[in-house]
Amino acid sequence: MNGTKRMSVFTALVLGISAVAITCIVSGSVIIVYGMRIVDKKADTVVGAVRGLVEDLPALKAALPPALADAINDERRPDYAGCLKIKVDLQSDPAHDRAATMSASVTNDGDQVVSLLALRLVALDPDGRPIYATNEYVATPLAIDNDWRGPLMPGATRRFTKTHGCSRKAATVEYEITELRVWRPNTSVGTDAGAPSLARTEPSLQ
Repeated sequence: MNGTKRMSVFTALVLGISAVAITCIVSGSVIIVYGMRIVDKKADTVVGAVRGLVEDLPALKAALPPALADAINDERRPDYAGCLKIKVDLQSDPAHDRAATMSASVTNDGDQVVSLLALRLVALDPDGRPIYATNEYVATPLAIDNDWRGPLMPGATRRFTKTHGCSRKAATVEYEITELRVWRPNTSVGTDAGAPSLARTEPSLQ
């Protein structure tokens, strides 16, 4: 009679499952470590690319056509928000109980040209909870189609609407300025030597 004790089916099953689990854990750890190394290398590559782009930005601007280079020559000016008169409103849709139209009106009361202005509009329910949000560009460096509305000149007013539908009825709407940039006219980047700047040739709009 053989004195060796035979392994039960249950024990063999447990050992098999344990071996598979250990293999999966080891394999997963190797994949995670390798993936982290790849991500780290990619991050270094991306950071290097962004740094190179920033360093080459003046040269890139100089290579652009004069009209385009002039349009993107601006600076971030959050302080200029005090010169903007912003009004937002909400109108319900009689035909659809859960739809509403948000409208916004922005007036540039300052003496600068707003080259980029982004607003985040948030619709709130009667309890003040956000139920819908959208980012809208009120002003852009160039006027292209409907989404790129163009720069906002001094004294000008820009209006637009946004219709939305949601499961809860909207009661009010509020806004947040997420980006504000002002055009800088005193530059020679992308312009011909000796050519007069737009600031000297264009009549005042005030």
